Amino acid sequence: MRTIAEIKGAIAADFMNNATMAQQYGFTRGEKFDECFSVVSIESVLFYIVAAAVWVLECLLDEHKSDVEAEIEQIMPHRPKWYRDKALAFMLDKPLVTDTDRYDTTGMEEAEIRAAHVVKYAAATESADTALLTIKVAGETDGELAPLASDAETQLTAYLAEIKDAGVRIALVNQEADRFSCEIDIYYDATMAAATVRQSVERTIGSYIGGLPFNGEYTNMALVDALQTVDGVRIAELRSAEVVVNGESTPTPINARYLPAAGYMKAETLTVNMIVYGQV
Repeated sequence: MRTIAEIKGAIAADFMNNATMAQQYGFTRGEKFDECFSVVSIESVLFYIVAAAVWVLECLLDEHKSDVEAEIEQIMPHRPKWYRDKALAFMLDKPLVTDTDRYDTTGMEEAEIRAAHVVKYAAATESADTALLTIKVAGETDGELAPLASDAETQLTAYLAEIKDAGVRIALVNQEADRFSCEIDIYYDATMAAATVRQSVERTIGSYIGGLPFNGEYTNMALVDALQTVDGVRIAELRSAEVVVNGESTPTPINARYLPAAGYMKAETLTVNMIVYGQV
């Protein structure tokens, strides 16, 4: 949105480019307003008053636009992002205002509100084949992503059932992280200690896996790219990568890319084969 100074500048520029005004005042068209008129001149004061009035009008129009967009957002069928935002807005042990999807937080301290927002991460995706909306959620324990407690999951399920649009089928996913394992050959610079390079490689793998956005896509290529930046690594060759989804016993091989079933992963078994670069 334009400032009062910007609006006044536009008015003054038009004024200074007007041939009739130039003839009446005796200035040359295109001159700067401030070079011909004092800031306390009647023209400058009038332009400021008009600019201030225009600024107020533009503020009102912007506010009106925001209100209209908010109303449209409420009227339109809700998109997956709306359900993700609503999952994040869930409050533990707090009832909804009757017949609404909102909470009354009157009288609550900021710390209480933060503590009630137990859903720290959420993602919502819709399957075109099954018309099923999958909402993945996670909380935090000691700063690490973790599933919600069972009572919180029960309340969240009831909350989503209360606020959802009629006919929408929701599958709530609240589970332990997918467990990631890989085997990788690291060709390293022999001028560096193998143990030091190995530690950096394992740390980088953990950082890449843990640093993925919630429900973000993992790719083998991105992992190798990250390892190529490690000091001492000359070549990183990924031999295999797999995950074990919570509740399953059979690993799932990762072919190029993978979207975590839980929405997040944690590194479990890392097999790093250290090979001196140039060794035949």
